[in-house]
Amino acid sequence: MFRISTICALILIVSTLATIDGVVGAQNNPLPNTTVHLRWGPRAGVSRYRLQLASDVHFHDIVFDRVISGNETDVNDLTPGRYFWRIAALTKTLGEFSSAGTIEVAAPSVPRPTIVPSPTPTVTPQTLPANSIVTTGGWRAAVGDIARPLVAHLRSRDNLDVIGTNTDGVTFALDSASGVALWSFRGRRPVTPDAPPVIIDSRMGLDDVLVFDGQLAIKIEGRTGRELWRSPLPASPSSAIASSDTSGPIVIIIDNSLRRLLVLNGLSGSLASQTMLPARVIGPPTTVADQSGTLLIAYENGEVELRDKTGRLIRSGSAGSPASTGPVIVKGRRQDLVLVGTHEGLTAMTAADLRPLGRVTIKDDSPRGNLIAEDLDGDGVAEVIMTTQRGHLIAIHTEDGKILWDTLVDNDSQAKAFADLDGDGVLDVIAPGTQAFATAFSGRDGAIIWKDTEMSDSVANHPTSFQARGLVSVPLRSGVLLISSDASRTGLRAIEFPKPAVRPRPRAGLQ
Repeated sequence: MFRISTICALILIVSTLATIDGVVGAQNNPLPNTTVHLRWGPRAGVSRYRLQLASDVHFHDIVFDRVISGNETDVNDLTPGRYFWRIAALTKTLGEFSSAGTIEVAAPSVPRPTIVPSPTPTVTPQTLPANSIVTTGGWRAAVGDIARPLVAHLRSRDNLDVIGTNTDGVTFALDSASGVALWSFRGRRPVTPDAPPVIIDSRMGLDDVLVFDGQLAIKIEGRTGRELWRSPLPASPSSAIASSDTSGPIVIIIDNSLRRLLVLNGLSGSLASQTMLPARVIGPPTTVADQSGTLLIAYENGEVELRDKTGRLIRSGSAGSPASTGPVIVKGRRQDLVLVGTHEGLTAMTAADLRPLGRVTIKDDSPRGNLIAEDLDGDGVAEVIMTTQRGHLIAIHTEDGKILWDTLVDNDSQAKAFADLDGDGVLDVIAPGTQAFATAFSGRDGAIIWKDTEMSDSVANHPTSFQARGLVSVPLRSGVLLISSDASRTGLRAIEFPKPAVRPRPRAGLQ
């Protein structure tokens, strides 16, 4: 029982400075690294630039990517070889990159100092350093500020690609393995943070993309980026998800008043129905997997309703307290549950008849944002992962309502990715950071097991610095890619983790 209780012409000055990096326990000197000084012609009215260095002319293998104040900088710790570099003006938006310049970094002749080995500290589970998990690669894509990337089968059912709309209203499709752009689609106006793209099934068995441009819904062919249709909406969307029934795909929208339910035909774009709702909606609706075309909606007054695709009410129940999250459905051994966050805690209801079962209370705190159901330990029953008003990340066992772990987090994002990064057989929880890429928490006890160390001085001054960020995972043969906004909020970044036991989450319309 449920118990109470994420440019201009280039002017280049290159100076090679020898540096030696000692390696703990090494008996020989490593190859000396170098520093280069780069300078370029300033542009009127531009004080910041984005600088990239890569080992290839197409910038597939980027080794340096930073936002620079002024028109010169030093780049440290380059190994000898040929590099390509380019810059783009950065004002409110990212400008076009310049043509690439080249630099040759030669290995200087230096004396070999004696390197004294340092003692190796003993690492216990209690003192495990956060970055003992090694990353092996990744990519960066200068596509502007994309707060909520998504993944979709745009070209093949066997592989995932990345989709995202930036704050200028440009939607990009990227190859997930390399970050190379497949196509882009420009809307007429900047997008609102509450309306990212929606992934929708196509007739070909692949995925298409639905984007919102004000009061327009536009369907884009996922394979080519070609517009398929556009449909006017009675109001701008607040949230949207895709579903399907026997007649094909449908799109379920809650408008920006939070009082109206809109349903679009996913094949034609026609408005199938619109329904005025009895109260303001909290969070996006949730579709019921085994009941075609039905959805659950939670309201700020604590009521929870099951409706069909026409908006017709099927049944309702009460969580007994004002809702603070949208609903989530959890498959149980004995019965399926509907969980919803309320001002008084996490409430469980029966999925069959929306009857309240009990509540998990959190002292002086309450759930917020989105609830996520994920089977962390592989026992066949999902845990629920939630964030709280006071900034905690909590994992709860759904069969008995016990809190498995509770940890403080430094971000406001509701998006999470899951992978067994430390190899202990339990899925770990990865969350995007406010001023860094991401942090990974042990699925077993909530301890930090990995944290990205890259920070950007420009983050705090960026207009979307403190918006919630999204994060997606893409399984590879060699491991898993985590993809989110980079620290400077000017593009997407991917980091590869080798060979974790990846079980990617099903896609959702909003994260």
